Amino acid sequence: MNTFKTVKKKFKSAFEEILAKENNYEIDEAALPAYAHKNVLIDYLFWKRIRVAFDFGNSNGHGKKVLDFGCGSGVLSYLLAQNDYEVTACDLEFGPLNLVREKIEFPKNIDFVEGDIATKDFPDGSFDLIFALDVLEHVENLEDYIRLFNRLLTPNGIVIVSGPTENILYKIGRKFAGDRFTGDYHVTNIASIKDKFNNHNSVRTVKKLIVPFVLFEVFAATKNKLSNTNG
Repeated sequence: MNTFKTVKKKFKSAFEEILAKENNYEIDEAALPAYAHKNVLIDYLFWKRIRVAFDFGNSNGHGKKVLDFGCGSGVLSYLLAQNDYEVTACDLEFGPLNLVREKIEFPKNIDFVEGDIATKDFPDGSFDLIFALDVLEHVENLEDYIRLFNRLLTPNGIVIVSGPTENILYKIGRKFAGDRFTGDYHVTNIASIKDKFNNHNSVRTVKKLIVPFVLFEVFAATKNKLSNTNG
């Protein structure tokens, strides 16, 4: 079992090698420039979100069948699989992930599914946990995916979500980070996403990443809405 620090070091090295040779929109949207960034604050923010989401999911004992929705470069999928989860890793297209897989051998207990998960034939209750990290701010028909997630979850299953606040300081920080930071087409922010989940699920804040202002938030949405615990 690899520690988070070991996984981070391995992936950062792979990302740096890829970025030295490749420069395209898909790589930028998969956040490789962010995860390989030399700035200490940017490095902290991007890797901390993964650590917070993973630690929360791993501490709840909700089972080992996991969907990594919008898996991007595959960091979280790799980390989960190394910790004995059965992982389904999905994204609309696997261009950046395939470059990473040329440099890193992924565990066998990951099922890679390319394309829109809504078009795939997964039975109800297929997953104990669904991770959607920094992806739902791109989704226009969010209510449809919330209903899909709830159908795919086991009873009391959890969706763990992270996303940007999109406040003015976040936008300034994104410009400061460099030209390879995209996201201008974000259709929503984490507060709006959280509100929509709260219409269907019991929602609670896991962590707000503050440096010293809130740039990102991680929250958890439980399938069965027994009470409003929205943080």
